[in-house]
This record gives sequence, C-alpha cells and structure tokens, in this order.
Amino acid sequence: MGIQDRLHRLWHGETNGLTAAAVIVGAASMASRFVGVVRDRVLASTFGAGHDLDAYYAAFRVPDFLYTLIILGALSAGFIPVFAEYLETKGKDEAWRLAEQVLSVVGAFMAVACLLLAIFARQLVPLTVPGFSPEMTDVTVTLSRIMFLSPFLLGISAVMGGILQTLRRYLAFSLAPVFYNFGIIFGALVLAPRMGIVGVAWGVVIGALFHLLAQATVVLKLGIRRVPWPSLKPSGVRRILKLMVPRMIGLAVSQMNLVILLAFASALPAGSVAVFNLANNLQSFPVGIIGISFALAAFPLLSAAASTKDWGRFNGEFVSAAAKICFFILPATALFILLRIQIVRLVLGAGHFDWKDTITTANVLGFFTVSLLAQALVPLFARAFFAVQDTRTPLFISFLSEVLNLGLAYLLRGPLGIAGLSLAFSAASFFNAFFLWWTFTRKRGWIDNKKLGWSILKSGVAAVAIVGFGWPVRQLFGTLFPLRTYWQVALQGAAAGLVGVAAFILVAHLLKSEEMTEVRHALQRKLLHHKPQVAGAEEAQGF
Repeated sequence: MGIQDRLHRLWHGETNGLTAAAVIVGAASMASRFVGVVRDRVLASTFGAGHDLDAYYAAFRVPDFLYTLIILGALSAGFIPVFAEYLETKGKDEAWRLAEQVLSVVGAFMAVACLLLAIFARQLVPLTVPGFSPEMTDVTVTLSRIMFLSPFLLGISAVMGGILQTLRRYLAFSLAPVFYNFGIIFGALVLAPRMGIVGVAWGVVIGALFHLLAQATVVLKLGIRRVPWPSLKPSGVRRILKLMVPRMIGLAVSQMNLVILLAFASALPAGSVAVFNLANNLQSFPVGIIGISFALAAFPLLSAAASTKDWGRFNGEFVSAAAKICFFILPATALFILLRIQIVRLVLGAGHFDWKDTITTANVLGFFTVSLLAQALVPLFARAFFAVQDTRTPLFISFLSEVLNLGLAYLLRGPLGIAGLSLAFSAASFFNAFFLWWTFTRKRGWIDNKKLGWSILKSGVAAVAIVGFGWPVRQLFGTLFPLRTYWQVALQGAAAGLVGVAAFILVAHLLKSEEMTEVRHALQRKLLHHKPQVAGAEEAQGF
C-alpha cells in the first residue's frame, strides 16, 4: 500500500475503541493547542498586551457567543444521539436525509443571525465593553462585523463534525481546529503588517473556511448528496431542536457570564482583557487535550450503552474515562502550578510582551490552574447526562455555577484585579463539577464511585510528588543562572519538569495505579510490536 493510499485510509477511516479515539482526538487537540499557542505568541509579540489585542478579543466574544450557543455544544448534544438512532433503527438513507435537513436549517439560521448581528454590531458591542473609549469601541465594531462571517462557516462545519463523530471518523474532525488556527496565524503574519489588527480578523474568517473544508472532504464522500430547502417539519429535526433547547440555555448563561467578565475586565487597567484571554487559552490547553478528548470519545459509547439500558457497560465506560482524565490532568495541574511563570515566559515572552506582562499573566494562570481537574471532568459529567437524554439537570447546575462565578468576580475584582476574575472562575468550576457528579450518582446509583475514588487518590498523591521533587530543582537552576535568556528559562523549566514527571511515574508505579499500568502495557505493545489480545474498550473542539 502506497503512502497516498495510507494517508487516504487514515483520513477517511473509522476509529474503534475509546482509547484509540481519545488518542486521535487528544493528539489532534494537542496539535491544535500547540498551533493555538503559536498563534497567541504571534499575536502577543506583534501587538503586546494593549489596546489592539483588547479590541480583538472583545470583538471575538460576540461571534463566539453565537457559535457556542447554537452550535458547539447544543448541536452535538441533540444531533449525535438522534442521528445515531436513525442509523441504527431507520437505515442509512433516512439518517443521511436527516443530516441534510439539519445542515440546511443550521446554515439558513446562522446566515440570518450573522447578518442581523453584523447590522446591529454598533448597538451590541458597547454593551459588552462599557469601559472602552469611543475609538476602541469603533475598532471593536469593525472587527466584529468582519468576524461575524466565521459563525456561519463554523455552523455548517459543526454539523459535519457531528456526522464524523457519530460515524467515528475522528481524524478530520479533530484536525479541523488546527487549520482554523493556521488561518488566524496567516492573518497575523501576512495580513496584519498591511492591515493592522483588521488583518487578524480576516484571518479568523479564513481559518473558519479551512475548518469547514477539512471536514467537508470526508463528509461529502460519506453520504451528503444535496441540501434541501430549510424546514422544521421533519420529526427528526424537531427532536434535535427539543434536545438542544436546554443545552442552548445553559450555554447562553455560560457565554453571558464570559461577556460580563469581559465587561469587568474592560474597566480594569489596559491589557487586562488580553491577559485574561491569554491566561485562559494557556490553561485550556490541558483541558482540551485531556478532558474534552476523553469526553468526546466516551460520548458515543455512553449513548449506545444508555440506549440499550446496559448500565453495567455504562458504568465501566464512565469510570474508565473519568479515571483516565484524572490520571492525566492532575500531573498537568502540578506542572502548571510549579512552572507557571516559565510557561508564560516561554510561550508568550517575545516582542512587546515584557516581564510585567509575564508576571501578571502567570498570576492569573495560577488561579485558573487550581481548577483544571474540575474543568476537565465537567465535559464528561455533562455528556453522561446527555447520554441518558437529560439536558435539563446540567442546565440548572450550570446556571447556579455561573451565578456563583459572577458574584465572586464582582467581589474579588476590587482587591485582586484581573486575578480575582480567574479565581472566581475556578471556584465556580469546582461547584459545577461537584454537583454534576453528586446529582448524577444520586440519580444513577450504579456508578462505582469507590473504584473511581481510589484511582483519583493514587493519581493525586503521584501528582503531589511533581511539586515535591520539581520545586527544589527549579530553585537550584534559578540560583545557577540569571534566567535572562529564553534558553536559560527553558532549561530551568525542562529540568524541573522532567524530574517532576519522573517522580510522578515512580510514585504511580509504587501505588499500583491501574492507569499507569495501562499506559506501560500500551507502550510495551507499541515498542515490541505486539498486538493486543482483546480490542480496546474504548468532542470543543477548542479553538
């Protein structure tokens, strides 16, 4: 088989198993996040933490609100279960007809919504950034109108992404965000020197087009044949909309929360909006790679088990996914706490992004980092509810979490400034995760919390070893070198990180962590080219 055939098979092929799917989604998410970090570094070095980036991130918020509200979570929560049911019970022809109808409705709705929002951007933008000057508000309005083209493209792409997830074609779905970020980088490097920050806005639109084309290359060969006139009459479309409504309300609350936090930040010193977004992007790196990847991979399996009422299988998939998330996210949390300044400096410290910006962003990142575990588990916990066709309970818990977030942010913004907003976010994330877990296990008594608890405890103890062994190494290298150059900071971070990871592996092995054993066996099979005797028991896209 030639290289071209292998690439074609990999791009269009089906992925079986939770771990295999999570690896593909996680690896692609890592690539996307890495490219996203490069994107942020390019933006930070080009514009610094100042007015231009403040306007860019503020302009990004309203289009992102529309996309997240209608498409990112709500569509998948409604579309994937119904599309999968159609495939199982009504055949491929009916399933593809449903997909075509949904594609038509979503495309028409997003086109109208984006047009109206662009027309009324002058009235909407000042509501989101009341602290901006008239000049900055004008720039933000211009950027918003350009970027309102992206939700239309991403909305169509999201329907195709739901199809790919259901059919377990994860590669194109997972890599689409990489192409999206490439578009933004193109805008920053090629268009911005000629057009300023407006060039970055056009880069967002180009990235959205790349995102759509990446998934369309697979979907169009699988079954989409035509796009009918949009109609809400088909029963499948109405069922999807019914499932979407609670999720949409929950996402609306979450996005309104971000808009209000943005308004709080806009009234703080210049650069606060940029610092908050840059720190948030950094902390979302492990959440996207680990939490989202396993949640997306587990969702179809949980839905399949729930549809047949195989609660034993459901419990096994749920506990396995949650334990793996904890095993990987807890050491990531320890590393981010230990090396937050080094991470910020290495990733963003270039050009106009100086040491003052570095320290401010690192402090905000530290408060975000304490809730990585909660943030990583929330996507899985929420999808457990979606799998049993309950979208109302996560809505209620999300609403309470966002109220808590805003209340704490309002109280903490005075004494702590921008760091207070990230601390409020973390507190609300823990509240959200805890009550999702507590409510689900209370309603579904067959979740094996004892097994999950032991796995979390072992992973947590091993993660503490990272700080215990890595901190002295970090301090030692801090005294040996002045840490004035990129490579001196990189050497300090690498040495402390490697020692910490080695300590984590050793402690996890001594505690006989099941997840550590699985990782070791998987590596042995790969290195020794052994095939597994049993097939493996195995979606934010984040931009």
